[in-house]
Amino acid sequence: MSVPSYSPTTVSTEGRHARERGDAIDANPYPEDSHPHRIWKRGYESVDGEAAETLGPDTLDDDT
Repeated sequence: MSVPSYSPTTVSTEGRHARERGDAIDANPYPEDSHPHRIWKRGYESVDGEAAETLGPDTLDDDT
C-alpha cells in the first residue's frame, strides 16, 4: 500500500478549522508520531494563518 501524499497547508488548515469548530485537540485524525499529525496539531494551536505561512513544500518528505 502506498503512503498518501499530504499537503502541509491543507493539513494545517484542517487543524485550525477543527479548533474553530470547538473540536478537542485529540480529534487529530492522523497517526501519532507522523508528520501530518504534528502539522495538524501546529495548525490547531497556531494563531490564524501562522502555521500555513511557515510550512514549506518539503515538510512531509520523510516517511509517515
